Amino acid sequence: MNRLLIRWAVFFICLGCIYLFINAKVHAIAQANLQSALVIKLPTFARDELVSNVESRMEYLLSRVKDVKFFIYKVKKRENLWTIAKKHGYSVHTIIGCNPQMKTYNVDINQKLLLPSVGGSLHPVQPNDTWTSIAEKYNVDESILKNTNFLMQDFSTEDFVFIPGKKPAIDLLNKDMQEKYALRELFVSPLAGRLTSFFGTRRHPVTGKISKHGGIDIAVKTGTWVGAAADGVVIVAGSGIGHYGTAVFIDHKNGYITHYGHLSKVNVRVGQKVRAGQLIAKSGSTGRSTGPHLHFTIKKNGVNVDPLRFLW
Repeated sequence: MNRLLIRWAVFFICLGCIYLFINAKVHAIAQANLQSALVIKLPTFARDELVSNVESRMEYLLSRVKDVKFFIYKVKKRENLWTIAKKHGYSVHTIIGCNPQMKTYNVDINQKLLLPSVGGSLHPVQPNDTWTSIAEKYNVDESILKNTNFLMQDFSTEDFVFIPGKKPAIDLLNKDMQEKYALRELFVSPLAGRLTSFFGTRRHPVTGKISKHGGIDIAVKTGTWVGAAADGVVIVAGSGIGHYGTAVFIDHKNGYITHYGHLSKVNVRVGQKVRAGQLIAKSGSTGRSTGPHLHFTIKKNGVNVDPLRFLW
């Protein structure tokens, strides 16, 4: 009786092993077929088309990148890269990094931009690139890179890799954007706050007239510390400085002069040398102003230039 039970036990064990073996084989074949089907169906595009055509770039990325949604965004009236980036919770770097067709920071109404659901940028694959070299270039974990770009087992110089949470590599941007990025090295933001008025034509909040706005307005509480945007020498510091009220002007000795207006207190004197980021004043609402904010101007050889060309 015991021998019979043992034989039946051995029989069922063998049968179970055969079942598991066959099931594993079937599963492996199914997975292999599924992967092959996916690889076959992946859309491919030439590099030039991926750069110039946002629709093609979106289709390409949606088929290769995991846990990131890509969508086409049309620029609306009175929007710029900074307002669009803020609306989606990341920096301007992400918009530039996902739109290699861009050669300027300026955008037009109804212009199409490819936006991701999370911050990051695209890496144009270079000759001799590997997962390891790309991960090292952007200081990102290689496993994260592979998991995000989950269907890119191999790549060529026609491809783009999405780098989550990172800025674009300046040396891989087009020539025009490389030159514009170089300007970002010149100045730092004088303080953090909400942009309420941009450079260019606007309706003046006090006079109601259409006029040129020579800088940007940053809304902050009265008494917020203001820092120098770059190394330089103070050439104006005090009250009664025209519509600025209390203001500081700094000469940066390279053709650039910065203005800081509507201050409540000045912390420097004329002739004083200052360093980038040094606290020079406190914000206020002096002069022609409707509320506490900092008016910040950058001049190059006496001509006003948009501060957002230099600041994020």
